[in-house]
Amino acid sequence: MLIASACILTACSTSQEIKRPDGSSEYDIQCGAATGWDVCYSKANEVCPGGYQDLSKEGGFNRKELHILCKK
Repeated sequence: MLIASACILTACSTSQEIKRPDGSSEYDIQCGAATGWDVCYSKANEVCPGGYQDLSKEGGFNRKELHILCKK
């Protein structure tokens, strides 16, 4: 729990694949609240090197969250 809390408050970023009903994959990118959106976008570029579409973007007290769909 301590590591997760430290990650949320620093420049950490994680991604989670979410399978869609049509078989494609959507990704949930989570970044620390103390970082800029560029950290989330950098992670999105790692996950989808061919480009991506923003599905939603949320910023809260303890994290930033970006939902993306990789371009084919």
